[in-house]
Amino acid sequence: MHNRQNYLYVGVDLHKEHHTAVMINCWQEKLGEIQFDNKPSAFSKFLLEVETYVSDGLSVVFGLEDVGGYGRALAKYLVDHERVVKEVNPALSF
Repeated sequence: MHNRQNYLYVGVDLHKEHHTAVMINCWQEKLGEIQFDNKPSAFSKFLLEVETYVSDGLSVVFGLEDVGGYGRALAKYLVDHERVVKEVNPALSF
C-alpha cells in the first residue's frame, strides 16, 4: 500500500491553447498553480516549475482531465520522461 503523504498531486486542466496545473498535497491543500502553453516547447519549463514544489521523499503524480483530446501531446511527453500519469474522468471532478 502506498502512503499518500509521499506524493505531490498535479492536476492538469487541459485546453486547446493553454493548460492550467494545480499542485496539491494529500490533504487537498493547494500548494500552487502553473499556467503554460499547450506547446511541446513549453512542457520542459512546466516540469521544471513542478519540481520547485517537490521536497525530499515526494513522488509526483500527474492527473490529466482530457475532455477534447487537447492533452495528448502533454501526456506523451510526460510518459516519455518517465512520469506517472493518470487519466481523470471529468465526471468525477468538481
